Amino acid sequence: MKKSMFHSMLKLEIRVLLRSKWLLSLLVLFIGLAFLLYFYGIESAKSTAVPVENEKGTAAGVEFSVGELDPAYFGLEEVEDTSAVYDADGNLTQETLTNAYSRSIAMLINLSLWIVPIICLILGTNSLVADKEEGRFSLYRTYQMSNGHYLISKYVSLCLTLMISLSVSYGIFGLVLYFIGALQDAAMFGVFLTLNLLIIIVFSGLAMLIGSYAVTRMQGLSLALFAWSFLVFVYEFIIFSIIDFIPHGQKLTTLFALILANPVESIRVWTINQLGANYIFGPQYLILNEWGANGTLNIYFFISIILIILISLGLSVMIIRKRVA
Repeated sequence: MKKSMFHSMLKLEIRVLLRSKWLLSLLVLFIGLAFLLYFYGIESAKSTAVPVENEKGTAAGVEFSVGELDPAYFGLEEVEDTSAVYDADGNLTQETLTNAYSRSIAMLINLSLWIVPIICLILGTNSLVADKEEGRFSLYRTYQMSNGHYLISKYVSLCLTLMISLSVSYGIFGLVLYFIGALQDAAMFGVFLTLNLLIIIVFSGLAMLIGSYAVTRMQGLSLALFAWSFLVFVYEFIIFSIIDFIPHGQKLTTLFALILANPVESIRVWTINQLGANYIFGPQYLILNEWGANGTLNIYFFISIILIILISLGLSVMIIRKRVA
């Protein structure tokens, strides 16, 4: 009985969210991000690349430029990626394309980390607060469904609808790449698709936490904006302020723990690692390259993501239970 009721609630929430104007805006946004990723990110990186010749003196591919500074300054000798492989026609394979990190790619990463979280927070918070204001939450309680089932249905429906929007937009652009014969760029598209998926599942959980606490839509919007501005902009200044007071021997471990505590920063570091650009952190943080090579970074990263989601949902259940008691 409860299982069928949960499925009915989930279907209802998905239908409600699919009719949201915010979701249409997000669909257009994802299409725009995919467009910028290809024409401003990947193509820009290719335009600044340096031709590479093979033993016969003919073009065998390109090496991407890392900027005006000497790469050795950042310790590139120790983290140089030797996985560059060229096909019979002299084109770069997907593996090498994932090493294309430029200012354009960095800007697009930040763009996703700035825009997608606030839309997730607003959409999720508004969904919960609307139930309280319009009486749907009181109706759900008459069905004797637990608060946990209610919040999980909200969380899953929010994630699914946002993922549908993401899949449709990137899928449309993927078809365009297929017809123009640019599937060699799919590797970097895969990284950015995963980046946005991670943002959705994390910030949907945080939206449940804010929405369970907020009473009115204005309060929910204010809290969502506060959480977004704190995690995206303020948090890094807090790190800069306290890291100097940490003993030198514990500085790296503390910094890494602070990064994992903020999903925006941890997702940024993980994405840069996936793009093979750990050199931008400087030689003192080459341990990130070692952790990335042996899988330690992935383990720490996904554990932190799972913990943030579980803590957000757990606190949401406690708050909403206290509010209705």
